[in-house]
Parts: sequence; structure tokens; C-alpha cells
Amino acid sequence: MTQRPFTLITAVSLVGLAVLLGVLQSLLAAAAPARALAGDGHGPGYLSSDGWWLGAYHFDDGALGFCLNPGKVAPVGLQYSYADPAGMGWWTPEQSAVFAYIARTWAGSGDRLTAGAGQLATWMYAGMSDVDAQNHAGRAGADTDAVYARALQMLAEAKGRGSTGVRAATVVELAETGPGRVRVELAVDRLAGPELLPAGAHPVQVRLEGATFSDGTASKSVSSGTDVAIASTGTDPSVSVSATATASDLPYGNRVTVALPAVDAQAVLIAKPSTASAGASVDVAGPSPLPFQPRVETQTTAPESHPGAEIADRLTVAVQEGEGLLPTWGVRSTTDGFAPVPAVVESTLLGPFADPIVEAEQAPAGAPTVCTVETAVDGVGEYTTPSCVIPSDGYYVWTDRIDPARTDPEQGGERLRPWTSRFGVASEITRAETTVVPAATTPAAVPPTIELAETGSHVTVPAVVSGGAAAAGVALIGLSRVSSRRDGATRRMRRMRGRRAALESIHMDVDGVERPARPPRIVGRRLTGPRRARSTWVGP
Repeated sequence: MTQRPFTLITAVSLVGLAVLLGVLQSLLAAAAPARALAGDGHGPGYLSSDGWWLGAYHFDDGALGFCLNPGKVAPVGLQYSYADPAGMGWWTPEQSAVFAYIARTWAGSGDRLTAGAGQLATWMYAGMSDVDAQNHAGRAGADTDAVYARALQMLAEAKGRGSTGVRAATVVELAETGPGRVRVELAVDRLAGPELLPAGAHPVQVRLEGATFSDGTASKSVSSGTDVAIASTGTDPSVSVSATATASDLPYGNRVTVALPAVDAQAVLIAKPSTASAGASVDVAGPSPLPFQPRVETQTTAPESHPGAEIADRLTVAVQEGEGLLPTWGVRSTTDGFAPVPAVVESTLLGPFADPIVEAEQAPAGAPTVCTVETAVDGVGEYTTPSCVIPSDGYYVWTDRIDPARTDPEQGGERLRPWTSRFGVASEITRAETTVVPAATTPAAVPPTIELAETGSHVTVPAVVSGGAAAAGVALIGLSRVSSRRDGATRRMRRMRGRRAALESIHMDVDGVERPARPPRIVGRRLTGPRRARSTWVGP
């Protein structure tokens, strides 16, 4: 290839860069891989009428690149090896970002205007002055102005959109109900500032633990920045889901590949796709989104009772298992972790019914109601409702229900399934009956028996007589008895005297001859009966 001497200004402006790149060449040559490659010609670009080249160079492995050292020998026909200049210290991360952006964006282009402008932009960023850049743009002939203008645009773009790296952020959201979602965001650390890439910018491989995608798999390639539905697989009240995302071969960052010559010649900035990658993991815990179905077994506190008594309903709260249901009581998120989902059991005492109650799916229309009470429950266990007073005789029965609308959605009400008891369950029935008390019978009063002194007679005094009246009555009865006896004795004496007078007027001797009566001599007497007296005669 024909060479044209550089101007003094160009040589001075690039001498510093040449020295720097020479150091880079010597450092990277030692670390170069064993495989050798050769620059075998030109790529897209312009060859001036006087033999100067402006554009990309081609290597025997198919790679294309832009020269970094204007003024040195061109790559054609020379031996090269690839090297990674990262960490060598002769470019700052920001400078590496600009070169990397130029290399992966334009060095591999098949358009000659793009290739010519890219080569010019590379030299300009390496230190070529604007005057020299315009002179070198003249190699494009009729496209000189277009190439120069495009080079300026490229350089400005590379300085702003060049990046030092790319980051990933994985987001997992567990919904209160239904499926959750996973999303992977990619952000580029550009020289002009961080940029959140739009949805669908790149594919990302996501692996889940504790959840699956809608197709049942736990690993899937998804588009960055888009929500993808997931379903947790745990059956505990709270679930944990992990998501690991990896995005590879991303066109960002400041990694650069250069081809270093085996002799003193131009190093070449190789157009290689970037191998930048980003990854992120996240662990999320939350309430299980599965709904849960309460089940309540109930029993009245008094199967037999009476009007005016208080009865209540004993509740045994459990959870119904089934397809798509959480087998345990659900929880909700709180500032301290998790808490049970609250629920309200409404218990209604129906009655009275005159006839025994027959079990049915629901209560008959217009069934009489005694009261409705509420019991707050927050999990499986035993509860007792407030009590109700039975108003009258008859049959009574409790009915119970859980209405999810009584629980706020933010407290898990949307995951609470409704429940209603059957009507007339035997354990819920109470029979109330008034207790019949027999009429009280007053026993006949038995008068006390009082034995009188001297006679041994018994006198009965009504028990209702007070103490003083009784004593007075007893005294009167005693006096009456004494008076009666005296009167009887008097009458007996009178009869005896009459008989004696008769005997004295008529006296008959033992021989049958009547003799004058002579008063008997009474030497003693004893009254042995009410009407008899015995006399003893003494002498004639």
C-alpha cells in the first residue's frame, strides 16, 4: 500500500498515543494467546486516488477492526494475536467504554461510509486533531463531508452511550390471590447516566424455586422488563419463592479486544460482540395466595333446658382440604411478619318450634328467631358463642355461617371461602320445657298431749295455740275435771244415804220376823265404784 507522510502537526499530536499504545502492545503480547492470525487485507472503506486507505481491516479468521495507531505500518500481511487490555491501566474505564462502543457498534459494519467514519472516529478519540481528521476524511473522495460529519456523530454517541457495565434486577411479587409475577429489569451504566432498558430489550433466563411458570416448568427464557405469571407451589400458610435471572452476551460494558502485531505496526480494535452479562437473585416470602375453606362443627351447651335459661353454641373450627385449597388456615402480612386471617362466625338461635326439628339443608322460610350473636375466630380451635335466653317451651336450634365480606380484603378476606351450617343438626338442638312442681300439702296438725298431774289423764291441745293460751287452756280443763269428780262424789253420797235410810226403816231378822230397824254402825267405808258402797254391821 502506498504511504503518504504525515504533517508535523499530526505527528506531534499522535506521538503520545503511539508511545502509550506501544507500551500496551508490549504488555499484551506477553499475555497473547498462542493462536496466530494475519491481516489479510481491507474490509469495507475507501481507497483514495493516491493509495491511502480509510476504513476497516480484515483478518484471516474473518474479523474486522479499526487501526489505533495512525502513522504506523498497516496490518496487511502481518502476524497478529488477540489480547484483552482490561486491567492494563493505560485506558480509564470511561475510555475503554468509548472504544468498546465503537468496536461493537460500527467496526463490523459492511457499509463503507460507516466503516470509513468509524475508522476516523477511532483515530479522533485516540488523539487525532480535527484538522488531521478532516484531511484523513478526504480519502473518502466524494463522501468526504459525509464521512467527517458521520464520524463526529459517532464520537458524540460513543461518549454518551458508551457504558461501563450492565446490571440486572429481579422482582418477584406474590399476589394476595391468584398467580404472582416475576420480572427482570436491565439497566445500563452509560457514560451519560444509567439507563433502564425498555421492555423486551433482551432475553433473560429465569430459574424459580418454590414456584413454577404457567406451563408448569421452573426454568424459562423471558423477555426483560415484562411481567411473567408464576404460581407458588408451597402448601404452608406462608410461602417462599426464589428467582435467579441471568442475561448473557449483552452489548454493553467496556470490555475491548485488540489485535496486537508481532512487529512494530498498528494495533487493531477488533469488532467482537460484547460478552457482557448480568444476573440477579431474589428471595420473597408472603402469604400463600391459595384460598382456604373454613369448616365448623357446632354443639349446643344445653340439649335440655327450660324457659328463662341461657344457652350458647360451642364451635370447633377446622379447615377443609381439597383441590386448589390451602390445607391450613390462611395468614396475612403485618409489620411484624404474618398474622392469621380474621373471620366472624354469625350464630343464630331459631325457635321455638312446637314439633321436633327435622334436619334440612337450610332453615324454613320465616322461622322464628331468638337472637343472633357473633364470635371472632382467627384459626382452628375451640370457641364458645355469647349466650341467648330461651323465652318459652319448645324446640330450639343453632345455625351458623361465615361471610367473607365481614373480613377486609387487605386482611385476607378475598382468600376466605364462605361457610354455612345445615339446619336442624342434632347436636345443635335444645328442648325447653317448663318444670312441673306439685302443689304443696300442709300436714294435719297433731295437738300435743298433756298429762295432768294426779289423775294421769291426757289432754290434747291444738298445736296452733300459742304457749300462753295453751297453758291457760290446760289449767281450765284440769279445773273442769276436778269439779266434775266432786259433783259425782256428792251424788254417790246422796244415793248411799238414801239406801241407808231405807234399811233403817225396814229390818228383818234372820228368822223372817220383821224387826224394827236399827241404824248400822259403820266402822269404815271405801268407795269402790260410782254406785256401790259396802257397810259393816257391828252387833245388834
